[in-house]
Amino acid sequence: MKLPLPALPPKIASWATASSLAASISYADRGTSAIAASSLLDQLHWSESQLGGVQGAFFAGYAITQVFGGVLGGQKSNDGREGYRIVLPVSLLLTGLTTLLFPLAAIHFGHVGASIDRFILGLFEGLLLPAAMAGVSDTVNECIKSCGVEEDYKATASSMVIAGCYIGSGWAYLSAFALFSEKCQIMLIENGFSGEVWPLIFYLNGVLSFLLVYLYRHEFEFDLLSTKSPLSSQNGDLIRDTTSIATQCIQSKSGRAILAAQIGQGSLLYSISSWGPLYLERVGIESSSIPVTDTAANPSPISQVALTASKAAYSLIPSQITQALVGVSIGATADQLSSAIGTQSTRRVLQILSGVVPAFILLYLASYSGDCSATTNERSIVNSLTEPAFLFGSAQTISALSLGAVSVSHLDVAVPSAAGAVYALGNVMAAIAGSAMVNLFGFLLEQDDKRNDVLISKGQEFAIPFEVVAALSALGSIIYGFTVETDSEIGIETNKTLTT
Repeated sequence: MKLPLPALPPKIASWATASSLAASISYADRGTSAIAASSLLDQLHWSESQLGGVQGAFFAGYAITQVFGGVLGGQKSNDGREGYRIVLPVSLLLTGLTTLLFPLAAIHFGHVGASIDRFILGLFEGLLLPAAMAGVSDTVNECIKSCGVEEDYKATASSMVIAGCYIGSGWAYLSAFALFSEKCQIMLIENGFSGEVWPLIFYLNGVLSFLLVYLYRHEFEFDLLSTKSPLSSQNGDLIRDTTSIATQCIQSKSGRAILAAQIGQGSLLYSISSWGPLYLERVGIESSSIPVTDTAANPSPISQVALTASKAAYSLIPSQITQALVGVSIGATADQLSSAIGTQSTRRVLQILSGVVPAFILLYLASYSGDCSATTNERSIVNSLTEPAFLFGSAQTISALSLGAVSVSHLDVAVPSAAGAVYALGNVMAAIAGSAMVNLFGFLLEQDDKRNDVLISKGQEFAIPFEVVAALSALGSIIYGFTVETDSEIGIETNKTLTT
């Protein structure tokens, strides 16, 4: 199965497409627990802080393996075979298996078992994007050197990969909307299904990981244990190489700029993806999305909690589609802007916009006290544009401008063999910030549950974490905007050890 993209050379397009789809499935796997949040709270009787611990466990694991994924993905065997072609499919297969096991862990071992499952999922998924970016850097540079390609496709190819993350989130919401809907629940009951509906989203997305690896097997290698594997070649000590690249990144002005921007991005995007569906349910999105038929003819029991989650997921689908479209287009646009106004100016402007504008949106949501329960006929266009569902989507869409900025910087400032590792270091900081914010959300939600039930109906228990996220998002992007450079300065010292 190949999806050629005429705008890119075939070798770059093939790897970017495979990586983008892998990122899609990977993000769908991680998003399942957020979409099922209300069911986990209601049916498994977890507290918000326990749910926050489960959500945050993923990001803790995700941070640990990021740099290893980049370093391993950047390795090559003596006969020229690339490590990223092994690391990516192995990561995808293991994330699929871990996703399939989540319902078993949650039901039989509670929030502790679920946290372990999410932590392991993070370990496996942390390898994927850095390996994918190592592949982007390698294929782009190979085409420049050997295929006579003169254009700079860095932003175009890398934005395709990251846009896959948004597509995956959109798919996760779409699958939840369908599986948790009234019609689907009725159909399942009529066909003898008597279990809980929420595990189905984990089973569906877990299986897709295996299907994608099979469809794109022509892009991957599976000789993980072979002595000729690029991962088993004597390319130096993994810990030493990782430490060297990390040190160079921290010492580099541009490296520090990337880390600062990613702290802001991680706080923003991971918090929204983990708690956004529950927030929209609590501010009343369930009353305004899709009418619910409530008649005696409907089979029983229908999970109203799952039905509410279906409607919240439905409201988030358009924003993920627009975010993906903006993400893909901004990559090509950034490459064109770089030719016109310079790469440095392009990166700086796009990143400031991607972090500061969503921050203002979150500050508005922190003070939001409106009512989403009005029917469509009662809403004016202005009111619709100021509702949480639309604003959440706008914040996510605008944040996609970073795909032409910090999401490409590792390709500017690092040699190809180190680019994946530098990208991974940024993701580590994003994951650490995201994990902290996800846990903060859970803690504050639980405290407000104990103090004031009125807050829950308006979603105002989200105000303080929204304000913290907004501050980090804006600050990280501003630091990047004033300090990032575009000269290659990371990985030069370790290049020989990684590519003997």
